[in-house]
This record gives sequence, C-alpha cells and structure tokens, in this order.
Amino acid sequence: MDQIEARITDYVYELSFTDLTPQAVQATKARLLDSFAASLAAYHSPPVVAIRNFALTSSSEQGSTLLGTSHKSPVYDAALYLGTMIRALDWNDTYLNKEPAHPSDNIPACLNVAEAEGKSGKDLLLAMVIAYELHCRLCDAAGIRQKGWDHVTYGSVSSTAPAAKLMGLSKGQIRDAMSIAITTGIYLRQTRIGTISKWKAAAFAQACQNAVRAALYVKHGMDGPSDIFEGQHGLINQITLGEFDLALKFGGQDGEPFKVIDTYIKYFPAEYHSQSAIWAALNIRDQIGTGGVSNIEKIHVETSFHSYEIIGKEPAKWHPETKETADHSLPYIVAVVLMDGEMTLEQFDGAHLKNPQLQDLVQKVTVSEKKEYTDMYGKSFPNKVTVSMKNGKVYEKEVLDPKGHPNNPLSLEELETKFRRAAGPLLKKGQQDKIIDTIGNLEQVQDIGSLMRLFEVK
Repeated sequence: MDQIEARITDYVYELSFTDLTPQAVQATKARLLDSFAASLAAYHSPPVVAIRNFALTSSSEQGSTLLGTSHKSPVYDAALYLGTMIRALDWNDTYLNKEPAHPSDNIPACLNVAEAEGKSGKDLLLAMVIAYELHCRLCDAAGIRQKGWDHVTYGSVSSTAPAAKLMGLSKGQIRDAMSIAITTGIYLRQTRIGTISKWKAAAFAQACQNAVRAALYVKHGMDGPSDIFEGQHGLINQITLGEFDLALKFGGQDGEPFKVIDTYIKYFPAEYHSQSAIWAALNIRDQIGTGGVSNIEKIHVETSFHSYEIIGKEPAKWHPETKETADHSLPYIVAVVLMDGEMTLEQFDGAHLKNPQLQDLVQKVTVSEKKEYTDMYGKSFPNKVTVSMKNGKVYEKEVLDPKGHPNNPLSLEELETKFRRAAGPLLKKGQQDKIIDTIGNLEQVQDIGSLMRLFEVK
C-alpha cells in the first residue's frame, strides 16, 4: 500500500458522524436538496429517459430505487441513472481549482448504496461528506484536463470510498475497491470537446457505476492492484504526470474545515464559469431593454483563463448545435440572456438553438482572458460583460461572486424555491413538503429507502 493509498484509506475508514461539524452537516443537506432539484428538472430530458429505459430492463430486490419510480434496479444501474439525472441539465453544484468538478456527481454512490445497504440518514451524510472531501482535495492536488483526461476520473476515488464504507468493508478492502476503480476508471477529456453529446450527462454517472461495481467486487472476495497512486504505472506517473500536491490534512483532522462547505450551488442551469456573466448580462439587459437588443454592435466578455479554455475558446462555442454545447458556451449564454432577459432551461431548447436572430447575436460576442481574473481563480470567478451599441453608447458590468458562491450563498428559502420549481411538474405539494422536511431532519431517518420512496412520480 503506497503512502497516498494509506492516507486516504485511513481517513475514510476512521471518520465517523460525530467528527462532522454542524456547518458541514447543514451544507451537505443543502447540496442533497439541490441535487434532487437538478434531478427532477431533468426527469424528461433525453439523456435521463435513455438511461432510465436502460435501467428498467433489470431489477433487483437488493438493489436501489430508480428516482421517480417504484422500480428497484441493481444498485450500480440505479447509481448510473441518478447520476445522469443530477448532471443532465448542468444545474448541480461545482468546485473549481486546479481541476474543475461537480462534487454532487458522487451522490449516487452514497444515496443508492445507502438504500441498498439499509443505512440511516447519518450514514448517508457521512458518506457524502467523505465523497465531497476526497473529490475536492483531488481537484486541489492536480489538474488533469489539460493532460487530456476528464475530471470524472477522480470519481474513481471519491465515489468508491464512500460506497465501500457504506458496505462495511475493512480498511484493506476499501483500498482494494479504490484500486480496482482507478485501474478501470480513467476517462478521456474528449467528452467535453467540440460538439458535446448527450453522453456528457452520463460521463460521471458511468464512473459512479464503475465505482459501485468495484466496491461490490471486493465485498464478494476480489482484491485489487497495489500502489495505485505512486506505483510505476500508477495514477501520478501516468495521469497527473508527476503533479500531485495532496493536502496534508483532510476535513475534520486537527480542526481542518470540510470541503463540502467550499462548494458552489448554481442559481442558473448553465456551466459554472458563466454564472457571473449571466448576472452581468441581466444587468445590462435591464438597462437597454428589449428594443435595445437589435441596436447592439458588439459584445465582449472578459474572463479567467480557465473559463476561456473551457467555455470561451473553441469555434463550436459560437455555433452550438446541441443543448450540451450551448450550456457550455460563454458566447451563446451571454447572447441569449441579452436577447431574452432571463436564463432558464428554455434558453437551451431547439427553438433557441435554431433562432437566426440569436445566432447572429452570438457572432457579435468575443471572449478574452483577463489576467486579474485568472489570478483570482479558486477564490472568485468573475466575468465582465461590455456591450457596445450602434449609437456609440457602451454598457459595462462586472460580477465577482455569483449567487450560490460561498461569498454570496443561496438562502434556504431560495434553495427550497429552486427545488419546488423543479419538482412542481412531477410531485404534489405534499410530497415536496415531506421531502424538504425529511432532508432537514435527515439525522433522524433510520432507513434511506423511506426517503427514496417519497419521489415516486404518479
């Protein structure tokens, strides 16, 4: 067992619910409710329908519920399905450092396994804190996207560890499960390059499915490769290429805060780097009004290097043909907000993608890096939007911390509003009330299956 394996395994095995701070527990509940909002909003989306149809082809009495149904599939397929729901609309939480991530992508490895294993609300909260902790610490340790690997690769650690803990595996077995998942779970960045397909919604979900399978293999007697981080052909030599500055302490060790507190909840259903640009564009739209859109001469967005690389550089960002490309396109997002004066799921529908006036407006957008913003990256995620009118007038707006950032958090009421807006078309108000109350008192829940059953769409 290499030193990094040992550190992570010891942490996962030894952390208990009593080690969690009240702030970490409340933050975890908020992110669970937020993830349910993102999931329900995506219920009828094409990627979710596709994976639901797949998951419905198998069943298991010892499995987990497909959210929104009464059907139980094998736990790994239920995790694939829930993970696709959480990610499909790009409305789930985010963490950004050397590597960007969506830590709530790990929730299926916690929630579905907790249900299958008959675990409690406290068990689920602890598992989620572990998943968030490991995922964020890995993102702090090394960037892999510029090396050609997708961020979901880190899910091979952060999803496997809590799943293995929930299954009651020993310290050595937790290590074995992670090593199997890492060996079989290295993913290409090509998923997010050029025209983005529906697979983006399921990419991490598949990593989560693989993680749960790895834990199950070990539970039934399998063991895994050694020295998976520091070995000759391990993660550090082959994937991070020598870069790996893992924190000396994890959350809960010697007073170290838990990373779940540092993650960001999205107010708008679009890639996180665009959130502050949306607020800036809304401000300018209020000033120019509906009639002013036709008089726009040019639009310029200043952003960080990371934002420029991810959502503001490729030619496809100016010609999005899919919802998945559009919600990862800074030019499109700013243009559609200026045109419509709002940012909802409708801004990514087929009518918008084919709107010639909107397409023309997108071509007026330019994007550049602002070094000041790059230097702030990891603490703030600013954008500045400048709109120049045909009459020579110029409108500018800079936003540093968008709504949902730890420096500008959503209130509980705003989060509940997001949930009810997403759940309204599917669940009765009584169901919504019960879900919100159950999550708020999750420590008292003895069987996670009772929470899952509240979501049945009738």
